[in-house]
Amino acid sequence: MKIGKIIAASLFVAGAVSFASAATAEVNFKRCVVCHGKSAEKVPPGGTIISATLSKDELKKTLKAYKNDKEHGGKMKATMQLQVKPFSEEDLDALADYIFTNFHIDAK
Repeated sequence: MKIGKIIAASLFVAGAVSFASAATAEVNFKRCVVCHGKSAEKVPPGGTIISATLSKDELKKTLKAYKNDKEHGGKMKATMQLQVKPFSEEDLDALADYIFTNFHIDAK
């Protein structure tokens, strides 16, 4: 019986962490809205791609590249690097998940 309680508690904690990550990602996305739009539907200034058309993996790869690869990016790379600087790898994963889950559209 004790193991069942431990497993149940572990699942509860994992769910709470997942929920916290999603809630944090929603707050973090507010930093993106000015340039990318309320639904990540805009081509940002100096950009060429609508974020909402990217796959979850492409979003994660791109966000992490801005954080970890100082050569990554176009005209606005300094702005993007500044925006992602305070985020952990987990924050960036959660942000990519949030954008994909809530706003993904098929490229036309």
